[in-house]
Amino acid sequence: MKKNFLSTLFFCLLAATLLAQTTGDVLRYSYLQPGGTARFLGAGGAFGALGAEFGVLSQNPAGIALFRTNELVVTPSLRFSSVDASLPGNIALNDKKSSFAFDNFGLLFNTTPKGKHWKTVNFGIGLNRQNNYNASIFYEGNANGTIMNGLFQDAVSTFNNGGNAGNLYPFDTKLAFDADAIYQDATTGELRYDFTGNENANLNRSQAINTYGKMNEMVISFGGNYDEKLMVGATVGIPFVNYRIEGEYIEEDKAGNVEVFDKLTYTEYLRTEGVGVNLKLGVIYKVSQAFRVGAAFHTPTSLSLTDTYSNTFAYEYSVNGVGYGGDVFSPDVDGVSDYKLRTPWRASASASAVIRKMGFISADIEIVDYTNNRYNFTGNAPSQQNEIEERAANKAIQRAYQQAINLRFGGELVLNQFRLRGGLNLLGKPEAGETGFNKAFTAGAGVRGESFYLDLGWRRYMGKGAVSPYSGAPKVTTENVTNDILLTLGFKF
Repeated sequence: MKKNFLSTLFFCLLAATLLAQTTGDVLRYSYLQPGGTARFLGAGGAFGALGAEFGVLSQNPAGIALFRTNELVVTPSLRFSSVDASLPGNIALNDKKSSFAFDNFGLLFNTTPKGKHWKTVNFGIGLNRQNNYNASIFYEGNANGTIMNGLFQDAVSTFNNGGNAGNLYPFDTKLAFDADAIYQDATTGELRYDFTGNENANLNRSQAINTYGKMNEMVISFGGNYDEKLMVGATVGIPFVNYRIEGEYIEEDKAGNVEVFDKLTYTEYLRTEGVGVNLKLGVIYKVSQAFRVGAAFHTPTSLSLTDTYSNTFAYEYSVNGVGYGGDVFSPDVDGVSDYKLRTPWRASASASAVIRKMGFISADIEIVDYTNNRYNFTGNAPSQQNEIEERAANKAIQRAYQQAINLRFGGELVLNQFRLRGGLNLLGKPEAGETGFNKAFTAGAGVRGESFYLDLGWRRYMGKGAVSPYSGAPKVTTENVTNDILLTLGFKF
């Protein structure tokens, strides 16, 4: 396992740690912002009691039973993200990023059994987007303290326990040692660094972080319609993770507060890839022609993940007016870590009112307990050290998070062949002690024909987050806004 070092948290969902599997990382795979089709997005994703929408296969698979034709859907998407980040006492800086992707692709096959009671038995296969990781952040300002304090303490601990420079962690502390940011006294052999007696120095610092990737879920779904009253369904979900983060952290002594030290630059790269599996079960019951209720249960998702990472460290200092320094690189072979993560189960209940020839209104409530995220570091590499780190990480998760409730509301207005949609998402905050909701507003429009439909959907998500470049660093606050625009082309055949 790797050491916890540089961590960030965007959007209250995008937890990224360059160099570690930490408490923050689990939100990346368990705090979901599902995409799917433009209709699903535009009506707030509140389709748990409605069905007949491909996005619902990742929500309440009983909805597949309400399809009446074979369908092919494809949904390209655009994302625009904006993050305002600021150090305490410094002005906020804005960073923006845009990306193109596909939020959905699916095929659905409708059959009508010969039996008396089962009206449809349907099968669907495709992909639905569960998270989009494309974002960027930048901040700059002055604050007290330095990343070198933690690196120096780590080196001292290693030496005091009988180790030497060869035992230092090669992706951070060893880099600092090789760059002469940490050194041994020529006379006594004791470890030294330039911040002795000035550990709380005021330094200029900046950080640029760029994240890329997505989590797409392959869905294999079955469902049946019994007597036009009870719909049942099941989905085998296979999420695919592709995530990358690149970060650069800089400290500079522009005011000359620290003798000798001039500047340091620490860059990190992390790529996470993996695959998982879960099972979703759902029911929808038509209380009347106008009123429907639904319920769904999602088992925990079991993910097998691989991290690949590499780092560089540059240190610049001056002695008697002469400058020294250079770049040091992590080992030629990138660090690789294989591990497993189990995300929490989910349960939801839904209700909708269908107004004949006019449209619908719908609401979903979902419960998820983020304390149930669990790492497994010993499945691929059993050892006492990995077991100790696994227990520590899982205990930290239980302390850091809480159970949360997600609410989704949506509606659609029918105007002959045209549709207008709107919705609201209230997403419970996963962090322990936090109250209230992160919000997303949605809207959409579409046109429906006998064999073709075209839908446009938009979602604006707003949340707050934080960035902490190292343990004990001044916390950087963020104001985050993302705009997702989806266009779905659908064909009935």
